[in-house]
Amino acid sequence: MKSEIDVVPLPKVSVASMLPYGSMLMPLLNDSCLTDSDINNVLKSRGVFVGDSNKKNTIPLIVTMILSPKEFATLQERQGNKEDNPKHRNSIIKSKSDTSLTSVISGFEVNVDKIEQNENIQIITPMMFGFISSNELELEYSIIREDLTRDWVRPQSTHSAKINIRKDLSSKEIRVSNEYTSKETDEINKILIKDLVSFLKEKDEVEDRIETVHAKNFTNRERFNFMLSLAQDTEDKMLEFLEIKDVEIGPDPDNPPKNPKSFFQENVKKVIINGNKLERNILLTDDGEKDNLLFRSIEAVYSFNCNGVKGRCILQYGFMHFFRNQNTSEEFQVALLFLNTKPGLNKKNLNRFVLNKFEELKRKQFDAFKKEANG
Repeated sequence: MKSEIDVVPLPKVSVASMLPYGSMLMPLLNDSCLTDSDINNVLKSRGVFVGDSNKKNTIPLIVTMILSPKEFATLQERQGNKEDNPKHRNSIIKSKSDTSLTSVISGFEVNVDKIEQNENIQIITPMMFGFISSNELELEYSIIREDLTRDWVRPQSTHSAKINIRKDLSSKEIRVSNEYTSKETDEINKILIKDLVSFLKEKDEVEDRIETVHAKNFTNRERFNFMLSLAQDTEDKMLEFLEIKDVEIGPDPDNPPKNPKSFFQENVKKVIINGNKLERNILLTDDGEKDNLLFRSIEAVYSFNCNGVKGRCILQYGFMHFFRNQNTSEEFQVALLFLNTKPGLNKKNLNRFVLNKFEELKRKQFDAFKKEANG
């Protein structure tokens, strides 16, 4: 007879078979890609209705629940889908010379050690600028993000990013495009662009001021009108406006509407409107309250014609920091949410075509705004 009790080790539990709960959900719920409505929808499906759907009110409620696998997967999917859409920010800096961009930038090296100080990421592609032409360079790279608190079931995820730099010899402008798909790649791009501009300044190639389309460039009314001015065709008709299908707007907390009958009272944080032909809606056409409203974003439908290849797309653009504490940048941002065309075509080239055409339109309208503002 055995004198000792046989101890049978328990099988290892795979992380993939577990669901996070309580405080373990906080990093996912606080992620900037998840909106107030994403989280509020889960609560409403449980019969929990909150007057103010701000995350500071809904997150404490949802962490007290045990999410079902479907509910958790839905939040993960919403996070992933929104991250996967490339976001673009563009800036311009004046050059002091006629020297080709490749000659000026030839000695620049990416400081990989600075980037990899973030222990949760691993760069998996070379960090080197490729020469598209003598005055256009591009760095395209990918990272692996490893963070159990962001994605419990799939702790590793891959994210791509791109920086494109073009020099226009006629205007002596160097145009910098920041394309990112996650918070981490946005931060890396900011580091790279800052280091690159510093390098060019040291070589006395550029002026001190880099120009961006920033929320602070505008009053509330000017910002409102600027965003609506982008709901139009480009001059060459290669990108044609069709309709506005989604807007997000809210009262300025520092200067709310004075009209007591206004829909946008102080107790309303924001309003998201979905529909068709919203450019005709009185909320956008009425001039009465533009001084008192913050216009965050527009989703607009356009058709495009790229050398005979036609299709439709949806662009979301605006100033994404409004009503989102997690988005720290106050620069204008655009994301291509959807592009539909014939199967088998090169979507990457079409994406670039659409975004470049939209950038031309934005640049034209911003220049017109500056000219009018300066008298």
